[in-house]
Amino acid sequence: MPRITFIRVWEETEPAWDRGHVPWIVRVTTRWGITMVGFLVAEFAVNELYNEDKWIIEDVWALMLAAAVFVLIRVIVRPFLLFLTCPLQMLTLGLFIFVINAFIVLITEWWSEIFDIGFQVNGFIPAFIGALVISAVSFIIDRFLRFNPIGPNLRT
Repeated sequence: MPRITFIRVWEETEPAWDRGHVPWIVRVTTRWGITMVGFLVAEFAVNELYNEDKWIIEDVWALMLAAAVFVLIRVIVRPFLLFLTCPLQMLTLGLFIFVINAFIVLITEWWSEIFDIGFQVNGFIPAFIGALVISAVSFIIDRFLRFNPIGPNLRT
């Protein structure tokens, strides 16, 4: 009986676009679009905070490619980094995840430099702030895209 409850809760808390019956291409495209919005908001926030260009996206193609590289690196590298930094995650109560996200932004910038994509981040602190903004934007958009944002018992 508890397993059925867990599965029911899990299925009701996943966003509608991320459930098992949605094709994988829709899930990947949605995640990519959310990341592009996050990159745009991060560029605005970081550059407004520093009053100079610390987060540079040259054009639309650079935005799309940098977001795609970010999503791929996040899928491939992030699980290993989470596993390797598990003691730090527990010590900081999970706040070290923001450092990992900033590191992923820097890896994305490095790969963008290799492939001449047109995405630059100048320093760790702008990458950290940008990663915070991307996480916040992703969280907010995920909440809006959820099928059941309030909960199963509160929804009318």
